[in-house]
Amino acid sequence: MHMTKRLPPSIRKGLPRFAPWLWSGRALAFFLFFLTALIVLSYGGALLEFFSYLHDERRVQTLSREARLLERIDMDIGRVRLAHDAYLVSGKTSYLVAYTTGIETLFQNMRQLKRVRRRTEGSGLDLTLRTATTGLDPLLLSQARDLERRGLMETRTHFLKEDLIARLLPVQKSLARVRLHLRREEGTRRRSARLHLLGTSTLFGFSFLLFSTFLGVTAGRITRDIASVGQLVSSLYHDSRYDPLTGLPNRSSILDTLDRLVSSSPKEDAGLALLFIDLDGFKRVNDSLGHDKGDLALVAVARRFKRVIPEDDILARVGGDEFLLLIPFGQDCHIPGKVATRLIGTLSDPLDIEGMPAILGASIGIAFFPSDGKTSETLIKNADEAMYRAKTAGGNRFRFAGGPEPPSSKSPSSLSDA
Repeated sequence: MHMTKRLPPSIRKGLPRFAPWLWSGRALAFFLFFLTALIVLSYGGALLEFFSYLHDERRVQTLSREARLLERIDMDIGRVRLAHDAYLVSGKTSYLVAYTTGIETLFQNMRQLKRVRRRTEGSGLDLTLRTATTGLDPLLLSQARDLERRGLMETRTHFLKEDLIARLLPVQKSLARVRLHLRREEGTRRRSARLHLLGTSTLFGFSFLLFSTFLGVTAGRITRDIASVGQLVSSLYHDSRYDPLTGLPNRSSILDTLDRLVSSSPKEDAGLALLFIDLDGFKRVNDSLGHDKGDLALVAVARRFKRVIPEDDILARVGGDEFLLLIPFGQDCHIPGKVATRLIGTLSDPLDIEGMPAILGASIGIAFFPSDGKTSETLIKNADEAMYRAKTAGGNRFRFAGGPEPPSSKSPSSLSDA
């Protein structure tokens, strides 16, 4: 049971009812518009967060690459200084080669760092980086290449006379500060990327939830509309096939049934009889008690008729105070007469119409298929004529269309007029 159903009626009545799938018209249209706007905004926000995440990820990769290049430059400067000092001490040519190779690698990494920086947005870090690398004199590279062609004493004299390597120490310290700054910015960007990724997943989930709600409300409303249309179609079909006053099948319904029965090939052990029933005294009741009471009298008559006929028989009201009864019987052709006798007998007691008595009778004409007609029209016409003969004879009795007895009757005395 729903939780609100357990509350007292006074409290439950004051609670707001939020059930969009039950809404219609302007309220439903406004709610769906509002839901659509939220879906668009949340989906757009998710896309913005995703693009921000991609931007931060690209920036993290660039910062990481710049920091690695600075680490390599720092290692190059350390190798150059070490080779320089070792060459001054030992004078071995291998240290001079290591020195010149380190200088070349150092300048290659610096050029690569500048290319990476040109592909990124400008910032105050570019000025810091240029200031830090002012100690890297371009003459270092050309002098290092010339030193390989000089003699040992000339090279050592040159190192002692003009020592450009001393300028690399402050450069190394400045680049270390730049690298630390890059690592910090990389960490900040990583955290920002994670937040953007979290925002992306949250907004995508929220938009999916809103879209699911939109589909649920729309599907629920469509289902309700389809059910309403189905109920309307069923109601229209019922109204077109049944009498709204008595609930009995109407004229078109019983005619379709009769057409189907007479068009099918009759079996040897199956019989079909059509009873045309007209109420006696109904006009008097209708005029004296009023049309409303006359309608109640018709309902009461229909109930009495239904109580005395078998379930397989089909009773229909075809208009006014006229009824048709289809009786499928086996080989006993006396059954329709017996049913007609019960129908007349059930009206022997006056009807109680809201405390007022109403006396009615029934004149019945009976036609058999196929002896009294092979089509629906012929059967109804002959049954109607038999009913008028019964009414002309004084009413409240039945007559057969083909004569005083049913077809193939062997005991005429058993079917005397009621």
